[in-house]
Amino acid sequence: MLVYIGITLLFVTGISLLGNGIPRIEALFGGHESTGRWHRWIGFALIGLAVLVTLVRSRAAWRFLRDSVTFRLADLDWFLTYPRFVTRPARAAPARHEGHFDPGQRVFNVVVLIAFLVLSVTGLFMSFPEKFTPAVFAWSFRFHRWATWAIVVAAAGHVLIASGLLRAYRGVWRAMHGAGRVDVSLARRLWPRWAEQESARDES
Repeated sequence: MLVYIGITLLFVTGISLLGNGIPRIEALFGGHESTGRWHRWIGFALIGLAVLVTLVRSRAAWRFLRDSVTFRLADLDWFLTYPRFVTRPARAAPARHEGHFDPGQRVFNVVVLIAFLVLSVTGLFMSFPEKFTPAVFAWSFRFHRWATWAIVVAAAGHVLIASGLLRAYRGVWRAMHGAGRVDVSLARRLWPRWAEQESARDES
């Protein structure tokens, strides 16, 4: 929950600082300069948290990275069948895939990871402008803004799936934000390999 709050505050303060600023939002944080400080320190806190989690849970972090960047030629079938599954879930299922994450989740993970790295590096550059040339600051700002919108689009897709508005994903929110459980039939359609592993573990 704290991470969600931190990311939301980071986004709101960042949006308020774009261009000439948004006075109404900046007023909530004590003005333009204060909003900038809030944005920097929340960003530093999230970077520090990410580094800490990576160090403490290094095996889990490596497994997450490995599973996220492993794509297979057969994944093309999943992408081709996915639109029909989303629009007509009662009559169609996505093509079988291997791995812990489905291909769509892997794309989401990669986009968020790259965007977070870009935001972190460019954010650090912009936090210490006296250490770099104006050109470095300008390009850092551009990449920072582009990475922000990339995460916004990815997050919007994540929220859409978690919301249950799509019939194909109703019930998934329990696994994403609840007790980590999902209906067996849904698990077998969305994550067949994982469902088989869990069934085999229960039978053993």
